[in-house]
Amino acid sequence: MFNDGVWVIKKLRAFIPEDPFEVLINGESMGRTKLLSFAKRVSNTSRFPQVLVIYSSGYLRLKAGADPTPPLPFGQSLVLGPAISGTSASCPKKTLFFHPQLKRVAIDTSQLNQGSTGRMLIRITNSPANRLRDSGTTNQIMDLTWLLALEEPHELASTLHVAGTFEFTEDVIPDPMQTKTFESMRLLQISSMFIDNVRHDVDALRLHTENDTATSSYDSSLANLLLPVTPHALNPAKPMFDSIHTDDAGWPNGNTPSYRIRINSTTGPTAGPIMVRAFFNNSQNLRHDNLGLWAFQQVPASIKKGTTGTINYTLIAGVNAHSLEEI
Repeated sequence: MFNDGVWVIKKLRAFIPEDPFEVLINGESMGRTKLLSFAKRVSNTSRFPQVLVIYSSGYLRLKAGADPTPPLPFGQSLVLGPAISGTSASCPKKTLFFHPQLKRVAIDTSQLNQGSTGRMLIRITNSPANRLRDSGTTNQIMDLTWLLALEEPHELASTLHVAGTFEFTEDVIPDPMQTKTFESMRLLQISSMFIDNVRHDVDALRLHTENDTATSSYDSSLANLLLPVTPHALNPAKPMFDSIHTDDAGWPNGNTPSYRIRINSTTGPTAGPIMVRAFFNNSQNLRHDNLGLWAFQQVPASIKKGTTGTINYTLIAGVNAHSLEEI
């Protein structure tokens, strides 16, 4: 679909229930797909390892540009947001409007290959009205757009900047109990897998608080609990947290990436300190994510139709937890 000798963009198959999205490259339509992959050539080789994939469900996976043997796997996913748990004018039953249904992905390659400053621009829009409206999983109560800037990948890490906008398309009441536990309004989410200290893609959460760094290691005994047990606000001057893989050898996927999220700004109905919560259930299924991680900010008791906001952040995928500290 696109190959300039340095970058390759391909449509791939994905067996997921969401509808396919339209793909445009430099203004030209390339058809529709449920999964789009981005691969970058390793210098002085003919190898093109994938660094980013985008699913029609709004799940994105990012990894570093290195190409060792065996290859670096993907692991955890960023879920484009925001998401919200509550009721709305069309959904009177409590619902977690969890992930979007992508409508269009428009790629601009004009800024690529300009030394170390080259980047790929990716504009994404959602489709709030879709055939999965009754599924209770898609975010059908907001109009959402995102501008992604994918920097040139490096061996240790890849960096993706996300600038998101949202507008509520109907009146919404966030769940008041989940607001108290920092669950209702999720600025962004990460989806991953943790079963035990052998079977996992991530195994710890690291929060950068105002005066310290707090690391919470996952353990199977903590299944079905909100974590950290004692929540901490992120440093307001530089809100940042890490979803990390410390042992580099989780089964079955191996050395999956560690993620760092730096939240640059938020506007709209949310306010106050940013809290990060995690939850995993006791599923033993290696094929499905069972761990969710999200950034929360306080919301009012009700949100009116037409309310708008933005969330801008940076995602860094490192080859391991230590590489995040070197960036």
